[in-house]
Amino acid sequence: MEFPQPLWNQRALLYGSTLVVCDLHIGYERELEKKGIYITSKTDMMVKDIKDMLVQHEVGCLIINGDLKHNIPKASWQEYEEIPRAVDEWLKVTDEIHLVTGNHDGGIEDYLPTDVKVHDSRGYKRDGIGYFHGHARPNKGLFDSEVLVVGHCHPTVTLEDNLGKGNKFHCWVRVKFSMDGIKGEVVVMPNFNPLLGGVSINKNGYLGPFFRDITIKEEDVYLLDGTLLGEISSKDVPHRA
Repeated sequence: MEFPQPLWNQRALLYGSTLVVCDLHIGYERELEKKGIYITSKTDMMVKDIKDMLVQHEVGCLIINGDLKHNIPKASWQEYEEIPRAVDEWLKVTDEIHLVTGNHDGGIEDYLPTDVKVHDSRGYKRDGIGYFHGHARPNKGLFDSEVLVVGHCHPTVTLEDNLGKGNKFHCWVRVKFSMDGIKGEVVVMPNFNPLLGGVSINKNGYLGPFFRDITIKEEDVYLLDGTLLGEISSKDVPHRA
């Protein structure tokens, strides 16, 4: 099987003619606004970046692996306005769009264009790859996939200099695991929205119940530019809900 490949300096995964992104959190600016922080919408920028990748790589299928929207329990005007427009733009250059629902996607079907195929957050399988967002345990049927792909974690790695000053960098993680006699491999995706912070995997572990259930055997961390950091052990830090 051709292994899904992260695109260089992008927060997107390419497999054949399928492009995968996650954690766009459209509408995040409205949460910041409530805190007195005013930032113009970054949705158009994200829409263009994804559209450019769809065109460049002649992608026939776009998979959004959870958290297309941000505000819960109710959507803001921004989501109602920008999400349908984003989907319309992407459908101009690709044949199909799939959304694996995330914990922020409640009620999104009310205004999501019907052209988008919506899947339960616990899993969707395509071409031997299992996709799940990560806030809920994946369906057992997903474990016969050749590789799993998960979002939700917003992974970063903290690197410290000789003085102990640390900086966080967004990253990809390739994890080999075992669970109840099952061996598998999972790719942990970075969040697509650049406004969002991240969880330091070597300080705070991973988000979601999946990582509480598994035993990590190998863990390779890559920066967005493809730099391999090797194993950044998170085995001794707590996994967070």
